[in-house]
Amino acid sequence: MRRNFTPLLKTIGLFISTVTFAQTGNVGINTVTPGSTIDINGSVAASYRAVSATSYNLTATDFHVSYNGTANAVFSLPPAINGVGNFKGRIYTIKNNTNFTITVNSAAPETINGNTNVSVPANQSVQLINTGLTGATSTWEATTANSSATTASNGLTLSGNDVKLGGALSQATDIATTGNNLSVTGTGKVLLGTNTVPAGAANAKIVIDNGTTNGALQIKDGTQQLGYVLTSDSNGLATWSSTVTTAFANNWTSYTGTLINPFTGNAGGDNLATGISVNIPAKGWYFFRSGITITSTCNDYWFYIGGIGEVWKAYCGTGSPDPINFVPRDQTRVLYFAAPGIYPIVAHKTNLVVPTGFNGGNPSFYLDFVKFQN
Repeated sequence: MRRNFTPLLKTIGLFISTVTFAQTGNVGINTVTPGSTIDINGSVAASYRAVSATSYNLTATDFHVSYNGTANAVFSLPPAINGVGNFKGRIYTIKNNTNFTITVNSAAPETINGNTNVSVPANQSVQLINTGLTGATSTWEATTANSSATTASNGLTLSGNDVKLGGALSQATDIATTGNNLSVTGTGKVLLGTNTVPAGAANAKIVIDNGTTNGALQIKDGTQQLGYVLTSDSNGLATWSSTVTTAFANNWTSYTGTLINPFTGNAGGDNLATGISVNIPAKGWYFFRSGITITSTCNDYWFYIGGIGEVWKAYCGTGSPDPINFVPRDQTRVLYFAAPGIYPIVAHKTNLVVPTGFNGGNPSFYLDFVKFQN
């Protein structure tokens, strides 16, 4: 009886196995009404692996891999298989439990969402699914990247999981520096209104192309006025200033200091101190007017600004043995100053003759100036 029962069980078991693998409906576990090919009414367990090595190769026995290392890590995906053994649909979940970064590399020339790798930042995760493709096409898809989907907008572009600078602004954008410097360095240029460096701009750092429309640049600091031009000082600092200031505006500025007689020495000399100077407020062309009475026998006298030019000058025009008043008494000059500053007025006399009269006229010595052009 026992010998006959055993073959019968084997026959029934073989029959059940055949039915199980051949059926075309749904399979339910812990349910009698499966709604999917496999419907599990309960928990599912898959491979869980914790690694701390900074280099790890994912295998066919991995499903969920958690990284607990102490440095940046590199995980490598298995190469795709063409034909028998193709693992289309295989899923890996990689969780980064550290403050470091995991780089997940595909096997060359394969890609992940079109990229050779995907980055898993600190305390984030990524889920990868195999597409069944081979070669340089996307053999893996990253279905989740980090704790939320990565997006890019408002001047940024998303390439795979790489957020890059560049794109269309979708809203008004303000960058508040809050006391910090914003620097653009390197050999490149900042181009506004164009993405092509125009002819003649090889050494330019900023290029503004406004086509044929006026008003491509506006600079306001409170000093701008109609007709003013932007003027640089010796350090390259620019300010708005008038192109022309006429003497008729009565903007004359007088010298500063107290005039002393520079011609008392018993010899000719240059760079003689006068005790006075002029304060030039900005670079440009200035109109000077001055006058003084000097009574002397034959000699040459003048007042000048070193490196700029003379402001008053008189030559000996006659060999008269008697002292005479040197003429012309009142004179004008046009001088250019390349930078603002205080400029001393100094004097010159040619020989040992000392004037018998200095600044005795009416009016007495005067020297004033006005800027008329940059």
